[in-house]
Amino acid sequence: MIMDNFEKVEKLREKANVSFEEAKAALEEANGDLLDAMILLEKQGKAEEKKETYSTKDDNTDLLVVDQPEKKERKRGNAFTDKLKVLWHKSCENSFVVEHKDEVIVNIPIWVFILILILTWHVTLIAMIVALFLGCRYSFKGVDEMKAANDVCEKVSEAAEKVKEGYNNML
Repeated sequence: MIMDNFEKVEKLREKANVSFEEAKAALEEANGDLLDAMILLEKQGKAEEKKETYSTKDDNTDLLVVDQPEKKERKRGNAFTDKLKVLWHKSCENSFVVEHKDEVIVNIPIWVFILILILTWHVTLIAMIVALFLGCRYSFKGVDEMKAANDVCEKVSEAAEKVKEGYNNML
């Protein structure tokens, strides 16, 4: 029985779990040989093994397919950009807040705070340390619960208070 090109592409696509385009290209490179095309796809890391799980029913009937994973959609390069989009979205929804005596002095989106830190880190860090000793407190607010970051900010504020008290007691 001789298979036509479409049947070969369909068979390879099904076995290797690749797109029609990838199957056709592999078959062309392998001069129409299905086995060589499959080996080529495996070497390129494109062929995915289909996994199937089978189970029998209690009444000894025929095997029944329980779980057959669906073909994975190939997304090359999208994972990184998707993560960047999520980070950007979170940095816009949440903000960095500076308070002094329960009055908000600064409330800026996190992306603005990061940009300021990157561009003027030496001045910003000195200003933040001085502000700590002047009684300012830092926190992160927004839709995400940033308990860990806020705990760190609180501990830094408490440490600055202890240093300030120790200095005042020495005088």
